[in-house]
Amino acid sequence: MIPAAGLGLRMVAVTKGVPKEMLPLGHKPMVQYAIEEAVGSGLHEICIVIGEGKESIRDWFRPKQDRTRTFDQSSNELERLLAVCHLTFVYQEKPRGLGDALLQARDFVGNQSFVMIVTDQLMISSVPATSQLLNHSQTGPIIWTTLVRLPKSERKIFTGARGFEFERSADSDELLMGRIQTEEETRAFFLDKDYELRGFGRTIFPPEIFDYLGEDYLNPQSGEVDLLRTFQVCTKSLEHRGVVLDGEPFDLGTPEGYYRYLPRFQESNA
Repeated sequence: MIPAAGLGLRMVAVTKGVPKEMLPLGHKPMVQYAIEEAVGSGLHEICIVIGEGKESIRDWFRPKQDRTRTFDQSSNELERLLAVCHLTFVYQEKPRGLGDALLQARDFVGNQSFVMIVTDQLMISSVPATSQLLNHSQTGPIIWTTLVRLPKSERKIFTGARGFEFERSADSDELLMGRIQTEEETRAFFLDKDYELRGFGRTIFPPEIFDYLGEDYLNPQSGEVDLLRTFQVCTKSLEHRGVVLDGEPFDLGTPEGYYRYLPRFQESNA
């Protein structure tokens, strides 16, 4: 499941007339990297949640003869991708946040666990981020959170990356996850390190998560489904484990992050 219905308020300086997910990274849009990662990790049924003003995402992935191109695309690359995956588009009627976007994918998911891939957090690695996550996952009502070792010099770019309380599993390299920490708690916990462990935009949710995304979890100030509140409640009954990813993480969800990391993707496409 790929959420792509947000308003992109952090990116308004560079998204006039184009959704954030369609911003180019080299010769292809940001959202295409997320789909390629999913397919490269063995996931071929993909749901993209879009909202008002995001129809150009769906248009980009139409059959070649029906597509309106907005920037250069390497020969046949997109067609090869579309040949090995099936895309379903779901519409979020109102911008009620990431939690509500997850809820819109309920019919698509059914009674299966699913992977959420956030498009503006990407990774360059030898093994795709989602594949690393799936290599750890087990069946059952478990939330699997990904974390990255974030150099402190990059912390200001990863504005929404949260820290968690955790314990290391005695018999594996997985983490037993606790509550979401405050910013001050995370900084204090890693005070003697040159990095911090921060949440990254890849998560496996069991279908039970939908019980925690309804009206009871709305933030009265924003009107959005509050995932912080969701996690506070659901992790009391759902097991929560974590996986530290290997690779170079990027947060492209702000103008500072987008322009800082854009050259890395241009290099990787050269």
